[in-house]
Amino acid sequence: MLIFSNTCQYAIKACIVLANENEKTGIKAISEKIGTPAAFTSKILQQLTKKGLISSGKGKGGGFFMTEEQVEKLTIQDIYENFEGKEVLSSCLLGLKTCNSQNPCPIHHLAAEIRQKIIKMFQYKIKELKDFGTLMI
Repeated sequence: MLIFSNTCQYAIKACIVLANENEKTGIKAISEKIGTPAAFTSKILQQLTKKGLISSGKGKGGGFFMTEEQVEKLTIQDIYENFEGKEVLSSCLLGLKTCNSQNPCPIHHLAAEIRQKIIKMFQYKIKELKDFGTLMI
């Protein structure tokens, strides 16, 4: 079951790497750890930086990093919504516009159970994930 696009997967992995590094880290090092091309990784990290989800420093000794506050607060949902949008969790899985609990589609009730589990998973913070495992590639 794929609920994350490749871009979102890489963004989550990059944030976990940054949370573990505790220092400014260059694109090359991050992309090697998560198994992505450096140019693609750079675009992902730039987008996360624009939204304030991670930080960056330019010039000599520069790179990407996460402040203590960012590590403490950043959730999977924050990253997901940055790349996938907010409506994904509230829209009908069959794409119907009128699907709701009063007028459900054929799989609405099944989807509701799954959606609740996904919402629970989305609440995990990067700080909680950084120690769960080390395998990235």
